[in-house]
Amino acid sequence: MSERGRSSKKMKYGGKDDQKLKNIQNEESYYDDDADDDSREGEGTVTNTDFRKLELKPDHANRPLWACGDGRIFLETFSPLYKQAYDFLIAIAEPVCRPESMHEYNLTPHSLYAAVSVGLETETIISVLNKLSKTKLPKEMIHFINESTANYGKVKLVLKKNRYFIESPFPEVLKELLRDGVINGARFSSEPYYGNDGFTVGKTSGELEAGPGELLNEAELAAAAEEKETHSFEIDPALVENVKQRCLPDALNYPMLEEYDFRNDNVNPDLDMELKPHAQPRPYQEKSLSKMFGNGRARSGIIVLPCGAGKSLVGVSAAARIKKSCLCLATNAVSVDQWAFQFKLWSTIRDDQICRFTSDSKERFRGNAGVVVTTYNMVAFGGKRSEESEKIIEEMRNREWGLLLMDEVHVVPANMFRKVISITKSHCKLGLTGN
Repeated sequence: MSERGRSSKKMKYGGKDDQKLKNIQNEESYYDDDADDDSREGEGTVTNTDFRKLELKPDHANRPLWACGDGRIFLETFSPLYKQAYDFLIAIAEPVCRPESMHEYNLTPHSLYAAVSVGLETETIISVLNKLSKTKLPKEMIHFINESTANYGKVKLVLKKNRYFIESPFPEVLKELLRDGVINGARFSSEPYYGNDGFTVGKTSGELEAGPGELLNEAELAAAAEEKETHSFEIDPALVENVKQRCLPDALNYPMLEEYDFRNDNVNPDLDMELKPHAQPRPYQEKSLSKMFGNGRARSGIIVLPCGAGKSLVGVSAAARIKKSCLCLATNAVSVDQWAFQFKLWSTIRDDQICRFTSDSKERFRGNAGVVVTTYNMVAFGGKRSEESEKIIEEMRNREWGLLLMDEVHVVPANMFRKVISITKSHCKLGLTGN
């Protein structure tokens, strides 16, 4: 979850912009049927494309961007709608180059996956692009967006009682995943199977899609309350990251949904912790957090903030919202002390609810839930430990953490990062870094 701009599901404009866009809001046609049929080839491949058949909209001068069939998007920086378009594009596309007058972006499977993972729907992406585009969207772009986002949400990675499961309401999807050697090799066969497909069959409740203040009719309430059948299989915790990599868009293209419904988690004890009145996140900090908690659940990801922009308040705010046990990883012992201080500065956490685990300090929190602040090295160390340290590490392994808070993730070696992830079981992982 890098600090990328996010558009609301309905673009909002005001003042002169409303007058300029009076004909934009009611469009139904997304693309030009006469657009050139050059298909999108491999990502990054340069092809010769004839754009002469693209028809400019009558009010094209009021619209800020050009959308091309090969996935490229060009944004005019001098447009009155630049800010709205910029916020939207950095949520759905990757920047290529940004000179003074014209910025270039590129739609990729990963950028679109990131967009839908923060709550943007496929139809919304297409609709808003069409509203901002000087021409009707090329059908190649429509097809690429639909294809890249079609499988999102079909597969979930679920942590239950310290065991990892791949879960889906579609058994045929699980069968397809198990045809992959890496995923099949990561499957555990320790529990009995139910159902003809060899998967564990369970039930899950439907979700309410209405927002605050919206009324649901009886049919919608009944649909939400209805239990849906899900299928799952267990995987080796040590191979979770390998399985996630195989499911990404550039591999099997079934990106796994990792969301933590912390408000309905009745298994793990709550942590009595609130932000203090003076802890008021600034707009850019709140914007980062809104992407993490976009739909009332906690999404794993990375937040990138400028140096000195208050990463610690963002991290403490995330822990205070989830209200479950939190494991905070820092780069060294000095940072451990700083993070422990920041938790006490910004939140109401009691001294006996937070502890430090370093070579010089081996504390434990009291009660069923708390915050542990330690270093990556202390968790990932593979050598001989003291008896006391071994007990603390074993407690970390056996606990389901609501939040794994990782500071300065950009400096952590990949092998150490993977080891930490495999040793600790957490529902939500938040990485913090500066640029």
